[in-house]
Amino acid sequence: MTEEEINKIFSWLPYRDSWVIDRNQVHDHIESYYGELINKLTKNSLFATYYSEAGGLSNYLEFICYPNGQTTYEGNAILVCISLCAPLAAYGQITLSMGINFIGWNGLFEADKIGDIPDSSLLSIKNEIKSILQQHHLLLLDKDLASKPLPKEIAEVLHYENHNEGTQYLQGIFQKTD
Repeated sequence: MTEEEINKIFSWLPYRDSWVIDRNQVHDHIESYYGELINKLTKNSLFATYYSEAGGLSNYLEFICYPNGQTTYEGNAILVCISLCAPLAAYGQITLSMGINFIGWNGLFEADKIGDIPDSSLLSIKNEIKSILQQHHLLLLDKDLASKPLPKEIAEVLHYENHNEGTQYLQGIFQKTD
């Protein structure tokens, strides 16, 4: 991707004119474009999923995938982020705490930890996630690009307007608002 395309993503714009999803349109096409992928991640027989960001207050989709058969869960999980502005995705290991009436996790993984899943019990989940992302022609964000520092002016805007923590491309590509 070019710097111009990346800068469009930072502004919640389609990275190219031909990109189907446009967050600035009333009908932004999220469900029609990503519906099958959402179903594969949320209705998977191999793992359970908490669908935490559906694009309402973010420029990405966010899924927390963890071992099946858990009413409550305390342990490692895989956070999957899928950009709505470009065919980009990233995943990494997080810690999940889930009870009957609550759910919490330790936020977005670090840029230098993209794709790292040290918990070997999550290996089959990781492989399934990678397969689903590849089937949907999503490019996996690499550590080098994700770790690049955001231009200072963009980092400040993200921090003050959208309350995002972080100063790397990872946080510029995957943003939430309050």
